[in-house]
Amino acid sequence: MLVNVNINDDLKLFALLKQGDDQAFEDIYNKYWYDLYKTAFKRLNDKEKCRDIVQNVFTDLWNRRNELEILNLQAYLHTAARFQALKTISKLSNKTIFIEAFNSNITSGLQSDENLLKKEAQKLVEQFIKALPAKRRKIFVMHYMDDLSTAHIAQELSLSQKTVQNQLTTASHALRLKLTHLFSYVIILAVLQYR
Repeated sequence: MLVNVNINDDLKLFALLKQGDDQAFEDIYNKYWYDLYKTAFKRLNDKEKCRDIVQNVFTDLWNRRNELEILNLQAYLHTAARFQALKTISKLSNKTIFIEAFNSNITSGLQSDENLLKKEAQKLVEQFIKALPAKRRKIFVMHYMDDLSTAHIAQELSLSQKTVQNQLTTASHALRLKLTHLFSYVIILAVLQYR
């Protein structure tokens, strides 16, 4: 493992990597994999997904080594890991992971805009919920806010479980679309911050 490596050492390693040097790749991997894992874990809190993200970042680095022009390897790798984590968050359909990641990490690393972004996100979610048709809003709130199962909701509202699932799918899809521009804004700010 490398000790006391600076940007010049990274540039040398990257130059060797561009020539296909396996040892340079291994040195870069050993130096940065844990930091990238921590970066992803702060946003996702899911060990398996974070390992996948780190693997994807390094696979992409290897596959694109000849076309990349990197002046700061550490910044590039951390930005790539943050981008992959935010991309994963935006794709999540699992309600618990999605809501936890959204509430706790959407503005991670964006110190000056942190409160503004969080308030804006909460406002968008509240507006979205209020704008839902009454039945869909009730199902959405019962499932995501009250943490009730679709079977329980179906029984309580005298609906089929399939109807409840369809209403949740429709509402969740619409919410993701509504929040897309906010995620895009966060990703752009994260990239610009570490440029």
